[in-house]
Amino acid sequence: MKKFTFTLVATVFCCILGAALFVSCNTNNPDAADDYQRGLYSDVVPDDGSNSCSKYGITDEDYAACAKALNVEAAALKAVVKVETGGRGGFLPNGKPVILFQGHIFWQQLRTRGINPENYAKGNEDILYPKFDKTKYVGGVGEWDRLDRAVAINEDAALSSASWGMLQTMGYLYKKCGCNTVAEFVGRMKTSELEQLNVFADYLKSSASMLDALRKKDWTTFAKLYYGPSYAQDRYVEKIVKAYSSYQNQ
Repeated sequence: MKKFTFTLVATVFCCILGAALFVSCNTNNPDAADDYQRGLYSDVVPDDGSNSCSKYGITDEDYAACAKALNVEAAALKAVVKVETGGRGGFLPNGKPVILFQGHIFWQQLRTRGINPENYAKGNEDILYPKFDKTKYVGGVGEWDRLDRAVAINEDAALSSASWGMLQTMGYLYKKCGCNTVAEFVGRMKTSELEQLNVFADYLKSSASMLDALRKKDWTTFAKLYYGPSYAQDRYVEKIVKAYSSYQNQ
């Protein structure tokens, strides 16, 4: 039993370390999801079978309806989701959405609200810092602990500074996701994976060029607009073409 426990812990540690070493942060496109968070959650979020719960999981019928609303091919939409999530879900085993709290974004969000982040930095160095620092991430439920501490400083700014759900959509994009407030955005993210998909669909609608690229299956243009400039380095187009082909043949 001790040998099994040691092996399990070592495996999880290697997954986290591997994510930290092999993926990078996209800082040139603030609307694109953070490259590092993709690697972190596609490698670490456990699949413990809880996706059988009705709160989780998306059916083929759900994908078809969402694709129809966007006027895109269902296989294309599935391909994007598959590459973005690594096939993992949008919720932790405790039922909370997967999140990643971004302390450098929190710094910016406080400043946009007229709050000097330096007044709160002491003692909060792991949740409030001026520049991107992936060493502050802890992953899993620990990200919620970081978020809760940030909420105690300023709730609106804190919720805006985390990426949410299976597609890790940033909270500050709430208006582009069809929400009036970040609280509304978070409420939708907490509902189900299907609602997380719907939020993603609303975000796609906010960019005519991005949505048009998806409709035409112009993967290179889509990658540049959605994923960011590191798309080539991370072989994003290659991955999405492969995923699309697998769904197209189903």
